Amino acid sequence: MRAPRKPRAKTISKSFRIDEAASEALEREATALNVSTNTLVNQILKEFADFERFARRVNTVKVSSSIFRSFLEQMESDKIIEIAETAGSSIPQTFAISKSGRVGTESLLDYVRSSAMYAHLFEFNETDDGERRLITLVHDFGLNWSIFLVHYVTAMFQQIGISPEMEMSDRSVSFTL
Repeated sequence: MRAPRKPRAKTISKSFRIDEAASEALEREATALNVSTNTLVNQILKEFADFERFARRVNTVKVSSSIFRSFLEQMESDKIIEIAETAGSSIPQTFAISKSGRVGTESLLDYVRSSAMYAHLFEFNETDDGERRLITLVHDFGLNWSIFLVHYVTAMFQQIGISPEMEMSDRSVSFTL
């Protein structure tokens, strides 16, 4: 049996003038990715609309995964926990308020999903049995990143009075709401 398809988002036609060099770069990248230039431009605009414009408000910095991994490997776990708790108590809330005007379970989960999709910090998986939701974050950054995520997510949800049940390994973090 086939899984039901998600309804396609409504599209509209727009016309823009863009820099010639930017257009050529888009066409080259679209060809390399085996997608149309229109699809690539839509993906870029969606990333801006869903994530980048809000990430700027919390001063997000883009860094290569190898540099990020090196930082994590050099840090002591007590410092990682301190940073995670401080950041988890403010950054997700700022992002959620900027994006949806409120802080709640759904807006915070949207922040986590967006972090997976656009910041590439982990893969996001969610299951819902009607009573509880299990969210699993799978990553390739080692134990220190799992430690960070456990404390970050815990602090994030504690701000709205929720204490998620947490589990972790060196490559994943799971929490139940």
